Amino acid sequence: MEYTNNEFCLEVWGDYACFTRPEMKVERVSYDVITPSAARGLFEAIFWKPAIHWNITKIEILNPIKWISVRRNEVGSTMSSRGKEIFIEDKRQQKAGLFLRDVRYRLYAELEFIRPAKRNNPEQQLQLEQMDENPGKYNAIFERRATKGQCFNQPYL
Repeated sequence: MEYTNNEFCLEVWGDYACFTRPEMKVERVSYDVITPSAARGLFEAIFWKPAIHWNITKIEILNPIKWISVRRNEVGSTMSSRGKEIFIEDKRQQKAGLFLRDVRYRLYAELEFIRPAKRNNPEQQLQLEQMDENPGKYNAIFERRATKGQCFNQPYL
């Protein structure tokens, strides 16, 4: 049986966002726009199953890129599991961050249905093929969850 992948669109926004650049070790500095892996994480927060894979096809930037510099206090060490006290004043570090402000994106992604034969568990292949295992079911689930604002874990930017 041949399947076609459906493309879905989400519009996401937030007051602040940070998509951390890995080359900045100590200070948090964001990329200019949302990364494809972060966009995929938003789709997966709404709906994810081992039978599907999200492929980001397009990212549209709806608001102009604005930056905000933030300084915050962090504790430089962790507390011992033995319950030994930690004096925060001695361990406090002030760090700067460069974050995005007032972001809005339109994200497009394809819901790719992974046929049972191509999944990692061949023992369940025959059982799944006999069940109502089809991409239409997963497309409908995602549309319903996205329309109602439901998610498995709360996404954030």
